[in-house]
Amino acid sequence: MEANESGPQGFPELKNDTFLRAAWGEETDYTPVWCMRQAGRYLPEFRETRAAQDFFSTCRSPEVCCELTLQPLRRFPLDAAIIFSDILVVPQALGMEVTMVPGKGPSFPEPLREERDLERLRDPATVASELDYVFQAITLTRQRLAGRVPLIGFAGAPWTLMTYMVEGGGSNTMAQAKRWLYQRPQASHQLLRILTDALVPYLVGQVAAGAQIIFAKDGHFALEELAQAGYEVVGLDWTVAPEKARDRVGKTVTLQGNLDPCALYASEEEIGQLVQQMLSDFGPQRYIANLGHGLYPDMDPEHVGAFVDAVHRHSRLLRQN
Repeated sequence: MEANESGPQGFPELKNDTFLRAAWGEETDYTPVWCMRQAGRYLPEFRETRAAQDFFSTCRSPEVCCELTLQPLRRFPLDAAIIFSDILVVPQALGMEVTMVPGKGPSFPEPLREERDLERLRDPATVASELDYVFQAITLTRQRLAGRVPLIGFAGAPWTLMTYMVEGGGSNTMAQAKRWLYQRPQASHQLLRILTDALVPYLVGQVAAGAQIIFAKDGHFALEELAQAGYEVVGLDWTVAPEKARDRVGKTVTLQGNLDPCALYASEEEIGQLVQQMLSDFGPQRYIANLGHGLYPDMDPEHVGAFVDAVHRHSRLLRQN
């Protein structure tokens, strides 16, 4: 969607399109910044809003998702919002039960164990209509944002979702999911195809509902392929050196990242120095500042604010020099 036109639903005109212009490779006056998991448990107001209901009930309430998406924007001058949701709404829409266990994370009481378990999954063509609540949340949030900043949508990649569905939760080794790849290659292909067929209309639906950009992350092993995949933005984690990444992807995509989230435990002064270094490594254009992964629940909101302010301040100074 063009930055200056109102969308098909008559969305408010966008006032700050710095993030989109950086994504498209246009010149910007400063480096735009947002944080992965910026709508999250590090904010006391988030914990307060979320306390009343189960995690996935929250995801299914467009009104609450909208409120949680907007909370960080009331505190910090961020250049983009990201819709509050979860990647596991897709396996849910395919008919799997997922619960959020406090202190442990997501859990699938009945993960996929055998090839025949794939028969339990719903037709992927029904997923987009099952997830209409996400589209409603996006549309409502675009209206309430009143053009302040763009809104990002997201989904988990097929392999990421497959690992959860087979492992029954998060896993460091992904041994069960990888076992499927080696022992059940055909079933693995079938499952990844089901997920792909579910994700494509889901993402298209997010864009139609008002989301304005999608990014790929954790792809350092395939930077060249990602750069040619048609994405405008490639996100980097902190294990990748910005200069090397730029050499590998060329000048036609925008890079995003990649401060180690743990750097926000440092003093505000040190955060400023780390941001300065990151900005000079990435260069002023075709770049969106972010962390290399999501904010952790025990982070100090003041330090998040210091990160955002440092990006804006130092990037303006860099351009002047």
